Amino acid sequence: MKKLWLPYSLWDIQGIELWLNELAAKGYELKKFSKFWYGRAEFQPSEEAKHCRYRLEPIGKGTKELRERAANYRELGWRFVEQIGKLYAVYRCDDPEAPELYTDPESLGWAMKKLIRRQWLAAAAVLLWAGWLLRDLLGLLITAPAVLPMRLILQNELALLYLLLTAVVVSYVLPVFRRTVQFARLRRRLVQGEVPPSRRLVCSQLREPLSLLAGAALIVVALILTFRYQIGGGNIRGLSDESEWDFPHVTLSEILPEGTELKIRQEEELYLISNPSTFAHSQLAPKQYDTNQAALARLPNGESREVRLSLTYIKTRSPELAEWVYTGKVQEWNQEMEEYRENWEETTPYIHDHTPAYDFLQEDVLSWPGLDQLTRFSYQFSDENYPRACYVGRLGSQVFVLSVRGPDLEIPLDLLLERMGAAS
Repeated sequence: MKKLWLPYSLWDIQGIELWLNELAAKGYELKKFSKFWYGRAEFQPSEEAKHCRYRLEPIGKGTKELRERAANYRELGWRFVEQIGKLYAVYRCDDPEAPELYTDPESLGWAMKKLIRRQWLAAAAVLLWAGWLLRDLLGLLITAPAVLPMRLILQNELALLYLLLTAVVVSYVLPVFRRTVQFARLRRRLVQGEVPPSRRLVCSQLREPLSLLAGAALIVVALILTFRYQIGGGNIRGLSDESEWDFPHVTLSEILPEGTELKIRQEEELYLISNPSTFAHSQLAPKQYDTNQAALARLPNGESREVRLSLTYIKTRSPELAEWVYTGKVQEWNQEMEEYRENWEETTPYIHDHTPAYDFLQEDVLSWPGLDQLTRFSYQFSDENYPRACYVGRLGSQVFVLSVRGPDLEIPLDLLLERMGAAS
């Protein structure tokens, strides 16, 4: 048994027929084409094959029509041998006096009409598949285009994953479209009475196996990166306590009035467990801290408040990268706030006086001394007596997201800016 890769393109009918007839003249008859890889065929030695000829015919609607044609062609001296996917039926004739299946290129061109239609449907299906596979990526590009480059800067695994995923999709989609276009061109030339010259592929015995191996390797690497990304990646670790906060930051005790007592209840403890402080890094952003603090504060005047302070601090390789991260964080936070508002209104649409239970106040782009860029998000729950704020800012190559609940909203910002200025 001899296994060979097809040395001609799938749309090169004349070339495939020539190849089969050349092998037949050498004493090898076709046994079958691979069901998975159309470009691979098996041959076996046969003295009878030296006097036969092979012809290809485009497959019509399906197996029923294929059987009917095979029966008609058998009467003319041609017997069905194999089919190449859903593209061609391969016929063999041992009688040198038997007539040809097609006597002119126009007839062959018209016979390809159904094949072309099926190819375009396959191309459309592949395009839909690619859109579904890349739906998250495409969704980001449409709804929050600045978030994607930010994530690529911050996460090495995600950047490689998107790159490999795109490569896998492109390597699969482009050949389908290329084959469809080439089939359409071939049919158009045949209908016009022109038979295009055949062209043998260079290193066909190596090119197909190598392309399959490369595709398999891409898929394996993409799966590994997907797994690493889903479990958090190897570049993220938890921070046990504030002693590991090696970056400009502020603490709850610093921003509350002197004499304030802090107490961590079960609610705050659960919040900190579900939102642990972490450190991450990437090639473009070597410092990425995400910290959370929460407590019940008893102020000197006897008032009790729930206080929370969340801080994300990012140090990038350059101010240009930091600007990308800043823009992405603003867009990401705006998107999260919108989703939060919608979810809140669905679960708790109104309180007794028909006031919205969640009120998104405003987004302000501010000019702040000591900062290159600053955006403030202000919002408040209707059952609370004080607003909340989230600041997204940039100073040089440093970016921060400061979310505050409880104390004077500008005190932690001023402290953080003072320390960021000293660190830069």
